[in-house]
Amino acid sequence: MIKFNILYEDLMEAHNSKEAQYDKAYKELILPTKDSWKELDSIIDFVRRWNKRVPIGKNKDKIKEVILSLRKEFEVFKNCCIENFDFTQENIGLIKKIYDTLSKTVLKSTGTTKLMHGMNPNLFVMWDKGIYDHYGCYPNSTGYIRFMESMQEIIVKILKQHNKEEIIKETNRTLPKLVDEYNWMHFRTSKVV
Repeated sequence: MIKFNILYEDLMEAHNSKEAQYDKAYKELILPTKDSWKELDSIIDFVRRWNKRVPIGKNKDKIKEVILSLRKEFEVFKNCCIENFDFTQENIGLIKKIYDTLSKTVLKSTGTTKLMHGMNPNLFVMWDKGIYDHYGCYPNSTGYIRFMESMQEIIVKILKQHNKEEIIKETNRTLPKLVDEYNWMHFRTSKVV
């Protein structure tokens, strides 16, 4: 596995940049304190706001139905955080099932990870083509597991130097979202193209 060295200071620089403040939809719709099942329509709307090219509006009921069909799988991860997540074969299998099922809808790879993040913002990290390419991952469930393992490694290193609660209090973001902001600032598809 490739080693990536992202520091706390790098996360804060990305978080405090004007570019990272673009995501008003995130602030309004995705909060780790909310019950994702009660906020399901808002989470789907977050993905719709992120990319209007994905025909979520007319497929919202279908997407919602698919998410609800995965409730049992999502519930397994309800209290999980990326920094201490155990990548057992059982957990990997459940994440792959969630990813594969969602990516078969109109969401595709990037929308799938955004929806997964909305359902558990403490565990799942979002990506797009520029980001998964940078980390050497394929846009499939196996690639996403590899990506998550890399994100965990980055976050664990940061937490050896800084307190999680203080980071969250300072930024009002989860650790997966902070890493996403860094990735988005440096590697997003629109930046690479």
